[in-house]
Amino acid sequence: MTHAIITVGLGFGDEGKGATVDFLTRRYRAAVVVRYCGGPQAGHNVQLPDGRRHTFSQFGAGTLAGARTYLGPRMILNPATLVPEADHLRSLGVDDPQSMLSVHPDCLVSTTYHVMMNRLREVARGADKHGSCGLGVGETRQYWLQYGLDAPVAADLHDPQTLLHKLTLLQDRLLLEVQTLPRLDPIWLATLQNTSPQQEAELLMDCMQGVGYDWQMPTADTIIFEGSQGVLLDEYHGFHPFTTWSTVTARHAFELIEASGIDRVTTLGLTRAYTTRHGAGPFPTACPAMTARQTDPGNPRNDWQDGMRFGPLDLVLLRYAARTTQPDGLVVNHLDELPAESLLCRRYQDQAELQPGASGVCLREQQQLTEHLDSVRPELETVTRQQLLDELATIAPLVITSEGPTHQDRCFLGAGDQEGETRGSPGFNGPKSGDFGYGDGAERL
Repeated sequence: MTHAIITVGLGFGDEGKGATVDFLTRRYRAAVVVRYCGGPQAGHNVQLPDGRRHTFSQFGAGTLAGARTYLGPRMILNPATLVPEADHLRSLGVDDPQSMLSVHPDCLVSTTYHVMMNRLREVARGADKHGSCGLGVGETRQYWLQYGLDAPVAADLHDPQTLLHKLTLLQDRLLLEVQTLPRLDPIWLATLQNTSPQQEAELLMDCMQGVGYDWQMPTADTIIFEGSQGVLLDEYHGFHPFTTWSTVTARHAFELIEASGIDRVTTLGLTRAYTTRHGAGPFPTACPAMTARQTDPGNPRNDWQDGMRFGPLDLVLLRYAARTTQPDGLVVNHLDELPAESLLCRRYQDQAELQPGASGVCLREQQQLTEHLDSVRPELETVTRQQLLDELATIAPLVITSEGPTHQDRCFLGAGDQEGETRGSPGFNGPKSGDFGYGDGAERL
């Protein structure tokens, strides 16, 4: 019996997906981690007890625990950034990282052209930045939506002629489009102009040496599905236009699960014990004092997102995100960074719940939510750590909490935490305990 455990961020990203996936991989000896959405903009941090640390971008966060990585068809691949990531993993003791990675041939490929255009476009927005990571993921999706089969995919990396043709079209089209932008960074523009398609094609193909291609997801007793970003940035459920260009709910994980016939599924929603946002967009509980006091080495300031912002945990947004994904349990990270008492937002003034748009996929309705969030006034109250956890448990049963950065700092709260437990059978306990079959999850989507 195969068991799939899906991790989904319930915030604006940065909820602790890397450390959680590392913990789950070790606990259940999972052989495979599937990246089912997002792309190379991921910054999933894993720190080992001996101090070694890696920020996972495209490799699964279970790599240091020995798991293979599979990039599903909705994942965006950037071959150029695979090499430095593999080199760093090698320096940490992973013998041959590329041999542990396989990709679906339909993965969209992000290139130097996408990255440069993304940065040029975001900086040109000036004060109206959307909060892009500057790594070309949205640009890659946008190009695919506009030009379909002209977009480079992983399968093209084995077909030099097709790849060269697609890259030539891509550069020509972006050079025409960039002329419409009001201000242009000369360095990024020069890179967009001067990187030849032949040069780019050779780079992309060379960077993929040793990586496998597979139309089918690998099989294993336990498979961890690693999400990307957070539901509050989802292209349909996030707050337009400050969103990603991808679906980052559990939908794409369930698509792979259905195709593979996996019979047990557990969905875990992840949150910090407080709220963060790295990039532009609404953030009702943002606190300048907390932002000045807190630091996050994994999220440095950059020209596209500026600095990371911090604030008290916003239960209104968290409940909104949970209604989108309906997790079977919650993972609460960064508890060690809270004082004995902290502020909590249970509701906004005159409003306890944030209602999604009627259709759920209308960007106009989501933009109205964005405008609404800019005007709300959160009601803050002081709570103890236990009171905060009790509030979170009303959303879904608490499964894992963390008091530090490593897998040894995590506490598993579910049932079935016994020696000799059957591999791949976590037995999470709570109001929704059981096999958590796919049919239950499918209805939520």
